[in-house]
Amino acid sequence: MSTLQANTYKGFEVYPLVFPRAFNRFDSHSKYAEGYDVAVRVCRPGAVSGAQGSRVFRLQLEDSIADFGVARRTACQRARDIIDGKIDGASVADL
Repeated sequence: MSTLQANTYKGFEVYPLVFPRAFNRFDSHSKYAEGYDVAVRVCRPGAVSGAQGSRVFRLQLEDSIADFGVARRTACQRARDIIDGKIDGASVADL
């Protein structure tokens, strides 16, 4: 899993989390051909991972994202959408 440098958005720190999709085929293709899954950690500045001021949201994607950069940008955009209240069932109001 790769944790990238934090971005800030509306007073929250945003950490995109990009990791290889679980490899489940046994043919000769590369495990990296599976692509990437993403999650995003949103927290108040200075919050410790797992603390009350931090939450991880995993994107439920049917297909993996083939490009690492696209996966990172997708995670960052999802964090902005969550912070803006655009995603049902995902909120940072209590952080």
